[in-house]
Amino acid sequence: MSALTARTPTRSAGASDADLLFDAPGPKGRRRILIGSVLVTLIILALAAAALMQLDQAGQLAYPKWRYFLGQSVVGYLGRALADTLLVTAVGAALSFPLGVGLGWVRTSRNALVRMVVGAWIDTMRAIPMLLLIYFFLLAVPRWGLTLPPFWMLTVPIVMCSSATTAEVFRAGVLALDRGQTEASQVLGLSAGQTMRLILAPQALRLMLPTLITQLVTILKDSSLGYVVAYLELMYAGRLLTSSARVTAHLDVYLPAYVIIAVIYVVINWALGALARRVEARTR
Repeated sequence: MSALTARTPTRSAGASDADLLFDAPGPKGRRRILIGSVLVTLIILALAAAALMQLDQAGQLAYPKWRYFLGQSVVGYLGRALADTLLVTAVGAALSFPLGVGLGWVRTSRNALVRMVVGAWIDTMRAIPMLLLIYFFLLAVPRWGLTLPPFWMLTVPIVMCSSATTAEVFRAGVLALDRGQTEASQVLGLSAGQTMRLILAPQALRLMLPTLITQLVTILKDSSLGYVVAYLELMYAGRLLTSSARVTAHLDVYLPAYVIIAVIYVVINWALGALARRVEARTR
């Protein structure tokens, strides 16, 4: 027993996965790592400085171009576009997550025909590009006498694609659970539906909660396709602002507009990512 214990690696309180997989570098290794890090940092800073110099020479860093976005009307316009972007994200998530859980639930059915039909729908929605679905609702659906508002021409394709992904995440969560729980519920006389509703689904939802929060990032980025249907989300608002500034103020604000929009996306996605990591840490 003592020999077996001596051979079995144990994790100390402060050990990480990297400590167990790789040997700690020695003094020479640490020096090489430090020198490499410094060189890479200097190269990145040099490239960034060169890019800024090129932009400055092209006049893209001129103060009037950036001051344009401090105007009250422009700030209000971007605020409205941000609100519309978040609205699509919220509605898309509120519809696609329950629908996805339902599809994933049905796909675990014992009925082979039901599993095949639902599985075909899920695989199709995961395979078709969302842009193609948006064009379908924009160009094909009106030929049948049904015209949707831009909001729904964007939201419905988001729901169709996101629900398919959520369904697979839910099904994977159910399959990851111990099969002994299902067998124990059958011994207790619970039906398949009761087993899923009372035992399996709550655990699967708890496991997939961080993934659902991360899926919000995907839905938020997918909302940028709203320019196709002229829905006022951030990217479409940026296009309109650059055109308006060129006509009314004779300014080329293409770079400032999309830098500001990119920063907005980064801040929101960073916050969602941090929330997902916190939830994941609490659910472990």
